[in-house]
Amino acid sequence: MKNKTFIEFVNHASVLITHGNVSILSDPWYSDTVFNKGWRLLYENSTNYIYKILNKTSHIYISHEHPDHFSASFFLNPEIKKTILENNISILFQNTKDKRVKNFLEKNGYSVQEISKKIFLNEEVKIEIVKHDFYDSSIFIETSDLKILNLNDCPLSNKYEIKKFKEIFGQFDVLLTQFSYAAWKGNKDNKFLRITTAKDKIDAIIKQYKILGCTSVIPFASYIYFSNEMNFYMNDCINTPEKLFKELKEQNINAFILMPGEKQELSNLIQNKKSIDFWEDNFQNIKTKKIDSYDQSFPLDQLQENFKKYQKLIFSKNSKILIYALHKLKFLNIFQDINIFLKDHNKNYNYSILSGLNVSKQTDYDIAMHSESLFFIFKNEFGYDTLTVNGCFECESEKFSKVSKNLAIGSLNSMGINLNLTILFKLNIIILFLKKLVIFLRKFKRST
Repeated sequence: MKNKTFIEFVNHASVLITHGNVSILSDPWYSDTVFNKGWRLLYENSTNYIYKILNKTSHIYISHEHPDHFSASFFLNPEIKKTILENNISILFQNTKDKRVKNFLEKNGYSVQEISKKIFLNEEVKIEIVKHDFYDSSIFIETSDLKILNLNDCPLSNKYEIKKFKEIFGQFDVLLTQFSYAAWKGNKDNKFLRITTAKDKIDAIIKQYKILGCTSVIPFASYIYFSNEMNFYMNDCINTPEKLFKELKEQNINAFILMPGEKQELSNLIQNKKSIDFWEDNFQNIKTKKIDSYDQSFPLDQLQENFKKYQKLIFSKNSKILIYALHKLKFLNIFQDINIFLKDHNKNYNYSILSGLNVSKQTDYDIAMHSESLFFIFKNEFGYDTLTVNGCFECESEKFSKVSKNLAIGSLNSMGINLNLTILFKLNIIILFLKKLVIFLRKFKRST
């Protein structure tokens, strides 16, 4: 008699898929704020429950490095680590050039498998991890009775991309996919952009489901709220499970909303009203949840000191000559000086990767943020990526491209993409970066 496949929903992007003696837990993030005080979970699991989940787990799959999927604090927790090691749980991750996640985990005593092809975990379960764009990945799990695709945040949204994916990997029975926007979507007054982006997410699910021939979809990876006083307004248009369920039902799509701790057989899913009500209550009560704030103001001299370290790191990984040449080609708008208004300073500053941060008399800013955000950018290569996700800034559509073409260099470096002569042989990377920027700006401009 063949084993059946079960799913237990844990939280956000974390589910436990079990078939026989294989139980794959995805993206464990269960507490605390992430994205530099920008996001929080709508619901936090109890510690006892997490240990119960780990005691049933054989493998942990991490989809990508974003902290709501790869929670470093989770793996650094001594008791968590002890439980994972005692249970001989293996970590599954995509094959990367920089080996950063693999090295971090192995340094802390974990066993890591980088997956680049289809492998068998036992005689009835095989998996494959597929890299998407810069850093995302999906995993498909094929058991003796089902083919399951966990897309997480993967940007698989237009028909051409989905059809191409289907040509390579075939159809799937069960789809798990993100259901709401998860990054900055305009200033407070640009509500229309958030409305259209939320709708686009639902449209993407419809296309994914129909083109990939799925029989059921479990929307997930969006059970968060924008938790900072600077980004809290972005909760105004996020998709709620109840709204999503109704719209998908109108398209004859079998969607199933699961609540934390709910376990079901994947070939016989049933929608429990209690689960929809549970999440709807959490979404409706976002205004009562904890709001974070930036409480540390960094003075100019400290920002300048950290900039010097940041600049040194940038020039160690990228060609200074090429950066300077691009700066001179002003029509490209790359590495041009930008004006930053620091809200806590109530001052404007001129910024350039070449000349640093200096007080400016100009009041027309390109981007406004808190000094804690700018400090975070100088301290971490991925800092600008974090800022664009948490949305704790203000920027007009016509200036966003200019800002990104200046501050995104660190984020690209953190993904192993360096600006030097070798980049000329990676035109696909350049095209992908510009394509994503153009798509967003077009949507941005249509909404203003």
